[in-house]
Amino acid sequence: MKLLVGGKGGAGKSAVSLLLAHELSKKANTILLDSDESNRLLPKTLGLETPDTIANYLGGRSKVRKSIEDHEKINLNELSSEYVSKTDYGITYAAVGKIEEYGEGCACPYGFLSKELLKRIELAPEEYLIVDAEAGIEHLGRGVEEGIDKLIVVIDPTAEGVEIAKKLVSEAQRIGKPIHLILNKVTSEIEQIMLEKLESEGLKADALIRYDPVIFKSSLMGGLFSAEKASEDISRFIETHL
Repeated sequence: MKLLVGGKGGAGKSAVSLLLAHELSKKANTILLDSDESNRLLPKTLGLETPDTIANYLGGRSKVRKSIEDHEKINLNELSSEYVSKTDYGITYAAVGKIEEYGEGCACPYGFLSKELLKRIELAPEEYLIVDAEAGIEHLGRGVEEGIDKLIVVIDPTAEGVEIAKKLVSEAQRIGKPIHLILNKVTSEIEQIMLEKLESEGLKADALIRYDPVIFKSSLMGGLFSAEKASEDISRFIETHL
């Protein structure tokens, strides 16, 4: 199953992607594909060395459009350790492409590559692919969702987070893709406010992830990702919806 995790910047997409990866890896091989061109610390949160990108595997940003056409199917698990890193507990990490230097140009080749990769990536039965998407809705314009099975939208306690979720729900329905909404960073003080805000926009959450100070601390320290309450919440979501 291919899952794309989207939402506004700062909503907690990477944290939810990591939560999903850790919980799903307990029952199946799981691939975490980083398609955010600016994210830097995702492999470190898994305790992994940072591999080279899939874009470079295909010859670099200037060649990805031509090179991807030579690959009808792609199995990320078969790539060398130069381009993928693997944990001891069943998570494979790979990155689509990264902006590396001043004046490099827009990230459009990486957006194109994300779309084409997702159509070509082969998964084994019961295997999961989790795509940590770039912030906002630009991936919609690039058609990245074409190759996924489900879209998971992370909403933080902001009006902008709800507005972006509303747009993503509308487009997911238009293109016929199942979508799940996850309220993130929920505290007892704001839970009802967030639920009422969603309801006022005609939306409904499929899961609530409680604010987890363990995640906050591990994110601040920049080391291995850790969670407590949030892991329990994502586990319930997986049992119900995946």
